Amino acid sequence: MRTLTRGLATIAVAAALTAGGLVPASAAEPVIDPHGYWSEERLRAAAADELPADELPADEGSPAPSGERALVWGITTAVNHTVGRLFLRTPGGDTSCTATVVNSATKNLLITAGHCVHPGGPGNAYYTNFLFAPGWNNGPSAHGYWSGTAVGASAEWTQSKKWDHDYAFVRLAANGGQQLANRVGGNAVVAGAAQAQANVQIWGYPVLAPYTGQTAQRCDVSTTRVNSYAPDARAACAFTHGASGGPWLKDVQSSGVGSIWAVTSRCESAPGGGGACAGTALFAAPLPQAVYALRDAVAGA
Repeated sequence: MRTLTRGLATIAVAAALTAGGLVPASAAEPVIDPHGYWSEERLRAAAADELPADELPADEGSPAPSGERALVWGITTAVNHTVGRLFLRTPGGDTSCTATVVNSATKNLLITAGHCVHPGGPGNAYYTNFLFAPGWNNGPSAHGYWSGTAVGASAEWTQSKKWDHDYAFVRLAANGGQQLANRVGGNAVVAGAAQAQANVQIWGYPVLAPYTGQTAQRCDVSTTRVNSYAPDARAACAFTHGASGGPWLKDVQSSGVGSIWAVTSRCESAPGGGGACAGTALFAAPLPQAVYALRDAVAGA
């Protein structure tokens, strides 16, 4: 069976960055955005937008394995404050993805999908104006907004648009003298995990019906390998656009933090293609060993 997959990015924000390097953190930290791009009105307007994602080349997929659990719809649970909405600005307009706080030496770092920060391929620039709202629940949590100061995706993504390297990190400025991981907690990053994992939590902010993008959704699934020669893991999770970059967590603790071994990259396309998610499955490649070097470089460690 040939399965058309596509990226899931949706809604938007800003970070100081250049098309190939990291930018020093800003010293000031206004309530919403030190760069003056984002206002409450603009964020609300962005949350209502729906930006189409680019279709990807057709990939060889495989039917759901025999005995696989039925399709899982997202469930709204108690907010996980390490997961939130990452707003950003693209040439096509304001949009958003899902991102998650990870442990790092500087304690102000997010992981998300590569296609949420850069369109992929040579000659393209990074997106701009990144802003993170941890625990977004019909608006920012008590932890407010955190402004992006640097961003980095893998060279395999920025130069070759390899979907098995669709991951990236965003560094944030301190807020009120506090580091985000000290405030909300942070998750471990784990490379080299197997595609088949039991008891996985996938978080995201999907925006298409029956979702609204305003509340975090969690999908509890066991993942499978797409086939013997493809790098992707498959989750029978009914998320749609906006869920891009959401964490695939294993070994989740009672506090809600766990180990991120992949981030949402693509969805199964609707019959007939046309760029719409079918709402039947998500795909992600396990993070490679190179993820550690990129994490430390963007964190500024």
